[in-house]
Amino acid sequence: MKLKTWLSLATISVFFVGNTAFANEAEETVTPDEELYDTSILIEETELALTEDQMERALLLDEFANDRLSEIEATIEEGNLEEAEQLIEQYEEYLERLESELEESEEEQEASEEEANEEDDEVERVELPESDDNDENEQGEDSDEENQEESAEDQDKSEEELRESAKQRTIKLQALLEREDLPEQAKAGIAKALENQKRAEENYLRAKAEKAVSDEDEDEQEQEKEEEERELQEEREEEAAEQVEEENDKEAEAVVKAEQKQNKAEKKQQKAEEKAEKKLQKAAEKAKKAERKAQEKIEKAEEKANKAKEKAQEKRKKAEEKAQEEQEKAEEEAEKKQAKKAQENRQKQEKENGKPNHQ
Repeated sequence: MKLKTWLSLATISVFFVGNTAFANEAEETVTPDEELYDTSILIEETELALTEDQMERALLLDEFANDRLSEIEATIEEGNLEEAEQLIEQYEEYLERLESELEESEEEQEASEEEANEEDDEVERVELPESDDNDENEQGEDSDEENQEESAEDQDKSEEELRESAKQRTIKLQALLEREDLPEQAKAGIAKALENQKRAEENYLRAKAEKAVSDEDEDEQEQEKEEEERELQEEREEEAAEQVEEENDKEAEAVVKAEQKQNKAEKKQQKAEEKAEKKLQKAAEKAKKAERKAQEKIEKAEEKANKAKEKAQEKRKKAEEKAQEEQEKAEEEAEKKQAKKAQENRQKQEKENGKPNHQ
């Protein structure tokens, strides 16, 4: 609590002192060699420390990672490669923190869903007499379901924003990696950051695929549970009917009862075998489906990365052609100036010698 209070006071002080400076440079990248850089980092960490929601923290870390990448580009343009290498290391740390926050956000969401399901199961087990209170309970359940759906939609929207941001960072890193004016050490750091980002994206896609399979398993288990309860209820009803028949005519129904039990056992055995076979088929289909989805997503990610690489190569080629044209133009201008200067020198020399100019 003391830490949050101190950070809050520090943040307020920073905003009052540096408000004018940040207002003038809101759209500019602050590099580490500038005076306000340490202040901007302090503000980022303060905002992160005061944010409790896991997804909000992930979005903040994603924003900060984008800022570090912009600072890397700026320091490279300034020729400060040593500072750029340090920023690359900081960038990788932000990616690791971002990945950790996303994992905790997934766990938090799963725990919330499990808690909601347990509450729903508890409500279903408690049978209340019909009254206005039941209507209010149903309305409350509908409201909870709507809140869960809205939360899931917000989660999906935030995850889509993070994926789009990561894709843009991949394009920028690929463009930096293809620059010819960078030393190999800097390129190695950028290549490592690109590889780590790709690995994090693949882990995320794999986790989403596994979660989808897990959700399907839970739905299937719920359906199986309902079917088992239905079968149990049918068995109880059959047993009750059998007891009535036994009381009416025990001797006459003895043979019939035995046959019914025999048929019942055979049907039950047949259902069990069919159910086991269906489970095996569904499990195999789900595994193939999950593997195929994960592979498709990975292939799409690789295809996007290749497209980004091709675009970067095209841009570099155009830039080289433009540079060649500008060089040829400069050489042509230089030749013209040299010829003009030579002509002026000849005219000057002829004037000094007293000869007329025939040019």
